[in-house]
Amino acid sequence: MEAARRGQLSERLKLPKYLEVMPVTFVSAFIDLKEDRSKDKSPERCMSLFRQLAESNINIHLFLSPSFQAMFEAVCGTRPNVHVEYIELAELTTYKEMEGIQMMPPVRTAHHDTKNFLILMNSKIEFIKRAIDAAHFPASHHAWIDFSIFHVFRRPVETRAYIEMLGASRLAPSCLIMPGCWQKGYGLDRVFIAVNWRFCGGFFIGDNQSLQGMYDATRNLLCKGHGLIWEVNFWAYMESIGAIQPRWIHSDHNDSIVQIPREYLQVVASLTTIPPRIAVECRLAIDSLLPQVEHVYVSVAEAYKRFGEWEVPAYFSEEPYASRVTLHKTEDKGPATKYLGALGIMPADAWVFVCDDDQEYHPALLQRMKRSVNSLAVYQNHYEHIKIKTSGGLIHGYVGLLAHMSQLKGLTEFPLPECAYFVDDQWMSIYCFKAGIPILPTGLEMYHDIYAVLHNAHEKIGAASLAGLKNRDEKVAELAEELGVKFQGIGIANI
Repeated sequence: MEAARRGQLSERLKLPKYLEVMPVTFVSAFIDLKEDRSKDKSPERCMSLFRQLAESNINIHLFLSPSFQAMFEAVCGTRPNVHVEYIELAELTTYKEMEGIQMMPPVRTAHHDTKNFLILMNSKIEFIKRAIDAAHFPASHHAWIDFSIFHVFRRPVETRAYIEMLGASRLAPSCLIMPGCWQKGYGLDRVFIAVNWRFCGGFFIGDNQSLQGMYDATRNLLCKGHGLIWEVNFWAYMESIGAIQPRWIHSDHNDSIVQIPREYLQVVASLTTIPPRIAVECRLAIDSLLPQVEHVYVSVAEAYKRFGEWEVPAYFSEEPYASRVTLHKTEDKGPATKYLGALGIMPADAWVFVCDDDQEYHPALLQRMKRSVNSLAVYQNHYEHIKIKTSGGLIHGYVGLLAHMSQLKGLTEFPLPECAYFVDDQWMSIYCFKAGIPILPTGLEMYHDIYAVLHNAHEKIGAASLAGLKNRDEKVAELAEELGVKFQGIGIANI
């Protein structure tokens, strides 16, 4: 009976393969150019490459020619994360504007860089505009991604995990990020003659407003005073005259093409506090976080088992706290409240920095932590040191960790025994084990890289610390027994 109960718990905690609402919708197209393309990749090969993209479970708005419908359904099937809109090249505004132009780039591959091909390439921003307007997958950001982009990946498994992370992540509200190979201005004197790799072309991403601006600039400038050129050339030209001002990132036609600067990932902070700390220590912790995160959520109880009733300090009603800190009153679940307390009110697409209320964190901590994010996982500071000295599990909140909200949702169904009030980090470690969530290192190991203030070269010890109860080992053993696991070194196993 007990084993069956635990099996049911593990099944409930399995993470969804994709989120119904994601902050990023990816846009792609595979259009019949109605010409001989036998020297290109075959349609069957392109379909198999796209299937790898679709299996990443990101939301994709795909534009497809009706002539490819049967092949697409046979190879890729029907997937809830892929919306297919059938369209022909001649239906596009870009085609109607460009079909009368006869001048072609003098330096090109004739069988590949045909008139219809160049028209299609210049239609990428139109496809994005159509996807934004249709809002089949409502999103704050959209990304163009080539139909066969997996052709250029050298590490497809890792890059697919990265794309999944990107699709689920809350991004900076204003951005237009375009990867490219060449520095600004290089080859611009031949922009109407030969291909220009200022931009890679296969991927770019932005918020809807910035992409709308790019679309409007395209409509105003496309084919004005020049013949047909590649879309990457046209983007380089628009950038040179200030019509678009993207954030250019150095890249190439490989896995790096989808790698955006991690600074664009939006992070909120989640912590809890107790009456002896809320006036001074908690405020210092918040002050260290506000320059680094979008918002801070402090979960508190109306009355605490250890401290009884208390009063909210006046500073929470003053700026910047009033607008950027949410004091969320919830049930007292001990230190685990930093994981559980604000789950119902934090943005569903944000990364969450979970930390303690008695530390002042390094001013560059979050910037450095985000650099390690490559997939949906929990990213733990001080990881290698924890492996050596852990009393159970790899999660340790006092040094800070980063998790995506989608991974924390299952905590609401996860049992919280009374003993977990004393060993919340071990409880969180067991949750990650049961839910199959990887715990990965951030690379930030030393305390001076994690904290702005040290005490005898270590973390500060806050008022009324649980460490003073000296019952950790007893409670860890009790927790493991209650949740049916055993700690073995840094690992966890079911019993």
